[in-house]
This record gives sequence, C-alpha cells and structure tokens, in this order.
Amino acid sequence: MNFLKIVRSHLKETGLGLLGLLSVAGVVLLVFKSANVSLEIAEFSAKSAPVTDISRLLGSIRELITLSSIVILILSSTLCFTLYYFIKRQRQLARAAAIIKKSQNRYRFFTEAPPSIGILRFDLVEVKVHDANRAALSLFGRPRSELVGKSLFSLLPESEISKMRHAVEELRAGRASLEVVLRFEDALDRERFISWHVTSLKNPDAEPEAIAVVLDVTDKMEAEKERIEKERLAGVLEMAGATAHELNQPLQVISGIAWMMLSKLKKDDPNYKNAEKICAEVERMSNIAGKISSISSYKVKNYVGETRIIDIEKAASPSKKSRFNGKAASSRVNNNKG
Repeated sequence: MNFLKIVRSHLKETGLGLLGLLSVAGVVLLVFKSANVSLEIAEFSAKSAPVTDISRLLGSIRELITLSSIVILILSSTLCFTLYYFIKRQRQLARAAAIIKKSQNRYRFFTEAPPSIGILRFDLVEVKVHDANRAALSLFGRPRSELVGKSLFSLLPESEISKMRHAVEELRAGRASLEVVLRFEDALDRERFISWHVTSLKNPDAEPEAIAVVLDVTDKMEAEKERIEKERLAGVLEMAGATAHELNQPLQVISGIAWMMLSKLKKDDPNYKNAEKICAEVERMSNIAGKISSISSYKVKNYVGETRIIDIEKAASPSKKSRFNGKAASSRVNNNKG
C-alpha cells in the first residue's frame, strides 16, 4: 500500500514536469511558427504573389492558429494541474501540521503529567502500548523495552484480562471514555488495585488510539474496605450488646430455677437427669450470650448457599470470653453449694 502511494505521488510529479516541458516546447514552436508566418506575410506584401502563394499563406496562418490553440490548451492544462497540485499539497501540509501539533500536545501531556500519575498510549486495533511515561513504568515495575510495543493485556493477570477486553470493545464501539479498576500484582507479588481512566483519541488519518491514566488506588480501596468493616462492626456490636443485655436476665432466672430444682431432686429421681440437662443447656446459652457480648471484630462464616452469618467464636474477644467463662463456673459452684 505504501509503495503504491509513493509511485502515485511520483507519477503526479512526473506528469506535471512533462506538461511543463510540453508547454515550453509549444511556446518555442509557436514563436518560430509566428516568425515564419510574419516573414511570409512580409514577402507577400512586398510583391504581388500569385494565387498559389495566397493559398500557401492562408495554410500557414491556419497552422499557426491551430498550433496556438494547442499551446493554449497545454498551458491551461498545466496551469490547472499546477493549481490543483499546489492546493492539495497545501492541504496535506496543513493536515500534517495539525497532526504534529496534536502530537506535540499529546507528548507535552506525557511529560508535564504529575509524577504520581501513570499515562499509557495504546492502539485499539492490536491493543499494543505505543508509549508510557515514567510513572507508568514505575507503577508496573517494567523498563520501557518490556512495556512499549507489548500487548496491553500482558500487564494484567488472567482474571482481569476479560474486563480490559470488554473496555476496549466499548471504546471501539464509539464510547468516548470509561473507568475500570483492575487487580494487579507488583514485582514483589503484592496485590495492588489500579484505576484505569481510558479516553479514546479520534484521528481519521491513523489507527484509533486511546490514552489511559493509571492510578494506584490500593490505599484508597483499603481505606474504603476498612470504613465498611467499621460500619459493619458498629452494627454488629450494637446488635450483640442489645441481644446479650435482653437475654441476660431471663437466663439468670431460668438458671436459678433449674439449679434449685436440681438441688432438691435426688439422683435416683426420674426427673433428675432432665433437670441436669436443663442446667447444662442454660449454662451453654449463658456462654453463647457471653460470647455475643464480647464480640470485638467482624468475622463471618458461610451458612446456607451464599448466605453468611457472624462467626461468634472468632469474632468474640478471647480475654472477655475467658472472664465470662470464669464467672459462669463460679456461679455454678455457688449454686451447687446452695
């Protein structure tokens, strides 16, 4: 394709040169022909010539007129072709100047960007990286030789490629800009989160491209995750405190009655085992209420299907659990003594 463009441009220049040579040759020939006709007219005027001389003179004048018409046609064609070529060339130069200016603005954007903001330029056809600033090289932990000219997908883990591919498809379909957050593992195998702000570049004379502004938002994501954890924990603590408070008094009443019944029954009584079982289950409920009241972190476990529930055992504070278990044991000893 490039070879055909070069040949076509040379053909235009060659044709313009040939027209110029034909114009010069025609003008020279026209001058000589005009001089000959002028001499013939002068000779004809100096003497009385026969009819044959008159016919020859008229024939020369017709040849001169025909040659003049051809020369005028060639000159007009040369002038029109020259004007067309000049106007087209000026348009090409103006378009090239606009592209250069746009490229200068683009690279000025690359060089003047803040050092913490990474910038990548890639095409939307082969999705290869064409350029990257220092911040982008530092962010992905690669030298320029391993980044520029490589596929954009090679920067991402397998699990994130589909998201970026979908974003590229949307840009190809005409979307102006989009934002996507992708997971990334740095050179130390640490999980990072990169925010991609991608904008497509409209250039009718080149392949469609896009500019991606990449930011490390790991700290922001962790802060947001911590904020959500705190909000969840606050809700869990409020519910746990209210539940433990509301259950505490009824459990104490049931526990007291159960131990009183157990102390009045003999071991050979048929109801003794039932009363003993009631006391054990009440104590178990008291321990669970104690764990609920000692919840200090947000821990969950899978329940049924996709449902998750609070993992009381892991969420409860160990020190508070041990203190509560000690209180429960001493309470049972006191009840036995009674």
